Amino acid sequence: MSALTLTLKDPPDQRVNMSPLVPHRLQGKSLDEIRNIRLAGSRQDLTVGKLFNVSGAQTEHIRMLHGSPMLDAIGSDMTQGLIEVKGGAGDRLGLGMRGGEIRVEGGVRRWAASGMKGGRIHITGDAGDFLGGAVPGSPMGMEDGMVVVSGNAGDRIGDRMRRGILVVEGNAGDYCGSRLLAGTIIILGQAGVAVGFAMKRGSIILAAPPTRIASTFNSCGHLKMEFLRVLFRYLSRSQRRFGAVNTFGPEAERYAGDLAYGGKGEILILDNTLTGTES
Repeated sequence: MSALTLTLKDPPDQRVNMSPLVPHRLQGKSLDEIRNIRLAGSRQDLTVGKLFNVSGAQTEHIRMLHGSPMLDAIGSDMTQGLIEVKGGAGDRLGLGMRGGEIRVEGGVRRWAASGMKGGRIHITGDAGDFLGGAVPGSPMGMEDGMVVVSGNAGDRIGDRMRRGILVVEGNAGDYCGSRLLAGTIIILGQAGVAVGFAMKRGSIILAAPPTRIASTFNSCGHLKMEFLRVLFRYLSRSQRRFGAVNTFGPEAERYAGDLAYGGKGEILILDNTLTGTES
């Protein structure tokens, strides 16, 4: 049985809320019923059939072709299945997602994975500001699950993140891990300024030293932490392309902070002169 395929007819000239199009909400619906689903637009509502050519039958696997940065809330509140997006997505990808997997071949805009409670997201391009961060009015951002960005990410990623794993293979913008409540953020490229600003708990793991560490972080010295070896093994096994993380050993320069906010978080700057293949 082929995947339910939504092929965008023309790039929309308004923002469109795609949240109704997730596997658990489409179960048991015919193609005609799916075509008649109304999607909220920033100017006017549109039906699925107005925007997309619809084919296929397997609602557990949804493919969106010719994606657009105007398509918001793809995978919002998703609980199961797989959504593949080819061509990029708009704001709030995977908002409140609880299970399943989203794969995007392209970039996404702001607030991807905000409020995410489970599942996996993989973005092959760049991600905008507030990746895994709190949307306006929300007390926290990402709450669980795993997000991988193969490109770069914007400012304030992981803002108010509660738990989960967020990996950026490229560079991250300013205020990475701002107001972090818990969870793990890994940056394999270069992070911007004010890393860990106002963080309370959690770990920010950097493959490259930042420009500076704020004075509200206390140096704990060069330490050997076996949990890093376990984490990198998990990443390399669960995501095959992460074989590169095995070039890092369990040693890192540790900074505790933000001392102005309790000081129970940490920034770890990895020592990449070692290998994670030691016994």
